[in-house]
Parts: sequence; C-alpha cells; structure tokens
Amino acid sequence: MNVFPNNFMKRIKSLKNHPIIMFQICFIILILLVPIFSKPFHEASTNLLQDWIQHIDGASFSFFMTMDQPVMQGMQLEMDEQEPFYSFLIPLFTSLPYKDIRLLFGHELPQFPLTNSTIAVAGDGTNMFTTTIESSPPDHLLVTEPAEPEEEVETPQQPIVGDESIFIYTTHNREAFLPHLPENTPTNEAFHQDENVMKLSNKLYENLKEYGLNAYVDQTDYWQQIIQDENVEYHHSYDLSRAVIQEVMTQNEEVKYLLDIHRDAQPRSVTTTEVNGESVAKLMFVVGGEHARYEENLQFAIALHQLLEEKYPGVSRGVDVKEGRYSNGIYNQDLSEKAVVLEVGGVDNTFDELYRTIDIFTDIFSTYYFEQEGATRQ
Repeated sequence: MNVFPNNFMKRIKSLKNHPIIMFQICFIILILLVPIFSKPFHEASTNLLQDWIQHIDGASFSFFMTMDQPVMQGMQLEMDEQEPFYSFLIPLFTSLPYKDIRLLFGHELPQFPLTNSTIAVAGDGTNMFTTTIESSPPDHLLVTEPAEPEEEVETPQQPIVGDESIFIYTTHNREAFLPHLPENTPTNEAFHQDENVMKLSNKLYENLKEYGLNAYVDQTDYWQQIIQDENVEYHHSYDLSRAVIQEVMTQNEEVKYLLDIHRDAQPRSVTTTEVNGESVAKLMFVVGGEHARYEENLQFAIALHQLLEEKYPGVSRGVDVKEGRYSNGIYNQDLSEKAVVLEVGGVDNTFDELYRTIDIFTDIFSTYYFEQEGATRQ
C-alpha cells in the first residue's frame, strides 16, 4: 500500500528538475535546524555548519548580496570566481537580513569571511543580526576635491593640549547621516564634508565642559589626508588618527580617556529607540580584541553600558568585540586602558536624535568619570 498520495509523490519527483528550488529549501531547513545544535543564539557556533562552509566558497554568497545591496559591490572582486547560483535571491524568499554577509553567516560559520564580531554584552534587541557594521566609502568618493582657486591648502597643524584628560576624536570623520544628505543618496555613500560625526564630537565636548570636565576635541580631517596621498587608503584611517593621539599624549600625560565617535551602517529600526517619549539614537560600544589592553578596555565599555542600562534602559545596544580578518582589531585602544569606539546611531538617524544620545552619554560618562577620579560634579 502506498503511504503517500500519488500527486504528492509526483510533486516530490518534479523537484529533481528544479535544483535551485531544492537548494533554497535545504538552506531554509538548515537555518531552522541551527538552534538545535548550537549555543544561545547570539553566540552560536556549530561544528556542523563549520564543516559545511568549508565546501562552499564565500565569493558566491557575496555575489548574491550585491544583487540587492550596493554596499557590497566590489567585495566579490577580491575573492575567487562565483559558483553558478545566479537565480538565488535571498530577499525574494526569506526575511533574513542580508546587508552584511556576516549577519547571515558570521557567528554560525566561524571560517566565513568577515566573521569579526563577538557580543560581549548584548543590549536590548542586539544579536548576531544587529551588531555593528563597518562600512567603507566606494572608491569614486575618495577622489581629490578641487581646491578653491584663491585659497591654499593648509598643512594640518599638530594639536595643542593643556590639562585635558579626555580626548575626543573621529577616525572616520566624514561618516554622515542620510536625512541630512541629498535625497536618494545611497547608504554606502553616506559621507559628507560637513554633515558628519564631527558635529557629535563637538557636541560632546561642549556638554563635558558644562559638567566641568576638561576635554580636547580633535578637528583633523583624516578623509582629506587619505585623498591627498595615493599611498594611503581608507583602512589606514586608524594609523592616521593614531599619530594624532600619540602627539597629544606626548604633550599631556594626563590624557587617559580616548573616545572615538563613529556612526553605524545599520538601519533605523536597529539604531533608534524612545526615551521619555522622544526619539533617540541608540549607542553601541566597540572594543578591539587584539591587543594587550583589551581586558581593561572591555571592562571600561561594560561599565558605561551598565550605567546606561540603569538610567536609560534600551539606549545601549551593548558591547561588541572586534577581531580577526577584515577588522582592525586594535582601534588605537592599546594606547590607553580607557579607550572605546562609540557607534552613535546609524545612517538613518537625525541630528536631533543623535544630540539627545550625546546628552545621555555625557550624563552617564560624567558619572563614571567622577566615581573613578574621586572628583565631584561642578
């Protein structure tokens, strides 16, 4: 007796003529089975998938991502030739995030390219799909800007510092925000000379001054240095900011707190919350995991996260540790035991939302500072 109806068996057999559909079904089943064999979701890593990925090249997956996400364009050029899965469109068949390959495969496939995040502390809504995304500008933006005919390009001057113990800087100083850029600006082109994260560093500086804290805010345009030197590429940005930090620390041995302000490439749904009825950009702490002072910096970031959770729950996305290939892994944090990257908001946030976040961060940072330094708020 046939257990299955004839029509059902015919449909099953017909799948043999549609290998792409079979591949999609197997992929979805595999994703559903992952939690059974893995650790808790945000730190999952399975031997089963690690073995499976060894037989599939990363270039193929990066090719799929570029079909819908321009930010991924060019990545596959650095890898091997793609496998012929040309009809496989993730956005069409699933609701899985695919803006960053890491978001799909990073934690489940430890050997997959771009697996560089470990969630040390997960904030509200933070998991393997919502950790920070490091994005670089497309090459056509990194071109020499025409100088004004009657103006000379000034040589960047070395910073002059006094008794400041807090150094605020922006390694990726032209990271910008889409609401303040021309309409229809692509996400991967959200970089601007004026409407950028340097406004946030200046805001933080002014806030700290009101709390009686001495800070120095760096105004170096690292982007300009990159486009003027053909031997310097965007991923050298941290080398450029390192030179400035070292100069500052040479002039003033009291400099202890290094705050590097960035903006995330995650969408608004990941980087926005509400506090007291007002829309606020979320904040995530990033720590490099490849240097001797990693543990001290990690504890510094965790302490700030906990203060945020106590007073402004939901604002902190947590603490993200970066290491491995395609990650800087240090972020100049080896220069101090109190250094951290601040991912303030995301590409879709407005300055109103971002400034509220800076106000919130100033409040909890000053609390931490006064506790650590044995001082009182002025």
